[in-house]
Amino acid sequence: MKQMSLFDEPTTVLPVNYYPDFLTLTEADELYQHCQELQWQQNTIRMLGKTMPVPRLECIYGDEGCDYLYSKSVLLKPLPWTSSLAQLRNRITAATGYSFRIVIGNQYRSGQDSIGWHNDSEASMGLNPTIASISLGSVRKFQIKPIGGKPTDFWLEHGSLLVMLPGCQSTHLHQVPKTNKVVGTRINLTFRPHVGGRR
Repeated sequence: MKQMSLFDEPTTVLPVNYYPDFLTLTEADELYQHCQELQWQQNTIRMLGKTMPVPRLECIYGDEGCDYLYSKSVLLKPLPWTSSLAQLRNRITAATGYSFRIVIGNQYRSGQDSIGWHNDSEASMGLNPTIASISLGSVRKFQIKPIGGKPTDFWLEHGSLLVMLPGCQSTHLHQVPKTNKVVGTRINLTFRPHVGGRR
């Protein structure tokens, strides 16, 4: 499995590993089709005293009882692993050495679907979690920056794996910004640890 740097400048150091060809094209296409059958939902979030739709579709699968609360207002309760998602989790664990108990799916239906600057530091994932992200479908700009620093922009290919390493969520923020360009659907599967639930 080939690993490569995401960045043009070799002096840029970010706490991530990137595998552009983690899945073959056929594997990525088959997984994308499988993801069409997942139970996507439009959740609502409370921000700045207002309740509004989350600007993307979401789903969660994982171990029993591994509920995931983010932004203190969106509670995700995992459905049982599908065979395809469980096999992918095991493959990522074998490749990276990190274990995962849930996968959260984000479906960006158009350029207006997005997620703003944030870190994934929810207590349910434990201290300094590792998050492994599989990208499928259309390419969207992904940005990451040190807290208080300047962002680095890059694009993740269909079938690629991005691993945000331990400590990344404490020191960096990331986002998928809106775009006015015409883009197709992108599906992102983020495999995460969890300290609760049943093993």
